[in-house]
Amino acid sequence: MSLVPLRDGQNLYVRTIGRGQPVLMLAGLGMHSGHWLPFIVPFLHRYKFYLPDFRGVGRSSHLKFNQADVFHNHYQDTADVIKHFNLKDYLLVGISLGGTTALHLQREQGFADVKAYLHIDQSPCIGNQEDWAFGLFGSQQAQIFSRMSVLHELLSQYQDYLQLADLPKNVRKQAAKTLADILVLMSNQPKLRKVFEYLLISPKIVAKHLPLSNVADCCAYLHAYSHLAHDYRDSLQQCATPMTVIVGMNSPLYHPQGQMQIADYAQQAKVVKFHKSGHVPLTDEPLKFIRELKRFLQH
Repeated sequence: MSLVPLRDGQNLYVRTIGRGQPVLMLAGLGMHSGHWLPFIVPFLHRYKFYLPDFRGVGRSSHLKFNQADVFHNHYQDTADVIKHFNLKDYLLVGISLGGTTALHLQREQGFADVKAYLHIDQSPCIGNQEDWAFGLFGSQQAQIFSRMSVLHELLSQYQDYLQLADLPKNVRKQAAKTLADILVLMSNQPKLRKVFEYLLISPKIVAKHLPLSNVADCCAYLHAYSHLAHDYRDSLQQCATPMTVIVGMNSPLYHPQGQMQIADYAQQAKVVKFHKSGHVPLTDEPLKFIRELKRFLQH
């Protein structure tokens, strides 16, 4: 393991394991570096993996965001990791939030030192626009973002509390009701509203099952996703780095059609469809993911 000094004076935890060709893997929201381990064990004899814990997660859970745009924050941290380890001719992997971070990196400073990039279940444009209907939550984006803004306004008043589970019960009830609204919209299961509300009121369940439990971090992500419509389509057109795009064909977050359109923007992109997967193909179809990861690593 390594503690990488960041430009704001904090230290980011990065798990390093294996030997050989460098591979930087950027995790999704709520994932920590250890979640990659079952999938990379077969390749440790030929590749050295660099696995950061993003701010607010795992052994970097104590690190606070220092700007309103969490995506730019993660990009800067990733750039600091690359500089610290002097990564050259490395392979890059990003899933979900990690995919956004990778595309942000490409937009801000290019992929000059990236040998190949593996992009997993993430849209090239988060916010819907006149010419783009495949952002986060697709056609339901406006409704869900509206409820996210309500939740953000509520939690912003209680940032002196550390964890969601620490909030006063009446506030947890309000937050649970709004979260239940979001989950109903995502699942299209109105009958489950009361079940969602009941489960989300429990501090233990909140702490165990939600990807974020820190109040300040929740506020940061709610603001970033609902107010900052990052669009990477133009910058992708300048990307000549070989790219593999893994698409969960049943993803509830990003429409497969939008994900596959990355190949229309990037100069060298190959799409791999995971027909039995949702948003997390590595857990929905783990053996297939390991096979595709092996193929990617052989670039």
